[in-house]
Amino acid sequence: MYADAVPTAQFVHLHFVDAKYHEQHSQLLHKHDDVLELFYVMKGEGQYLVAGKKYFVRSGNLVICNAGVMHGEEPFRRHNMESYCCVLQGVALRGMQPNTLSGAENNPVLYFLEDRDVVEHILLALHALDQQSAVHQAVSGQLANALLGIVYEKLHWRQQPNGLVEKNTEEFIQNIMQYLDTHFIEPLQLQELGMRFHISPFYLAHIFKAETGISMMKYVMCRKIGESQNLLMNTQIPIGVISEKLGFSDHCHFSTTFKKYIGITPTQYRHHFQKISN
Repeated sequence: MYADAVPTAQFVHLHFVDAKYHEQHSQLLHKHDDVLELFYVMKGEGQYLVAGKKYFVRSGNLVICNAGVMHGEEPFRRHNMESYCCVLQGVALRGMQPNTLSGAENNPVLYFLEDRDVVEHILLALHALDQQSAVHQAVSGQLANALLGIVYEKLHWRQQPNGLVEKNTEEFIQNIMQYLDTHFIEPLQLQELGMRFHISPFYLAHIFKAETGISMMKYVMCRKIGESQNLLMNTQIPIGVISEKLGFSDHCHFSTTFKKYIGITPTQYRHHFQKISN
């Protein structure tokens, strides 16, 4: 799938967004037809959408945003992230569109652990040098290509036979997520999930959070809130009925939880979209 040679690119820019700005202003869905973006979460956590799929990201995650692919943050959700976005141009891999680093079938989120320090030092150096881009253009280009090489090698390794454990783990987690996506309204217990998938509940919880950056129960709650957003936006179902339908103990619990995740109450959320539609 990948060319043998590590790709090179032209460094365009590095965008830094601090946690305060992320919290107040989400970067909504958008795409770029002529550049590749490498979005890295330095601190905190949040949600990121790529090609219509939602990913929970946290510090140490890097999101590959290929040219022509819609990506961005979920609207009306507070994000607690400090991020860097390295913008590159001229990436060419055999069999792929320009400025495309991975196939559409691949998970666009990478997690750095042992090699995290290297990635973060490169980004911090790029940020410092980018303030004087005209002076340090050549060095910035070398650093950006070093980052690209690290990301490419991690992708390349993930496709190799010695990456089979990781591949199997990803497939297993995807199966878990599919089950949660189907049964998120039902009462779910970690012990029962462990029995269903023939794995220790403790280990199941550990690998799920390691792979996704979020606990299973929080993922389930995010699915409930996500479904409630859809119902509030696109139907006239009473909020109390939505609360009961999604398994909340009462309307007050639903309203409090919704505001915790979205930043506004269900009523305010519905009113916002009613104003837009009118």
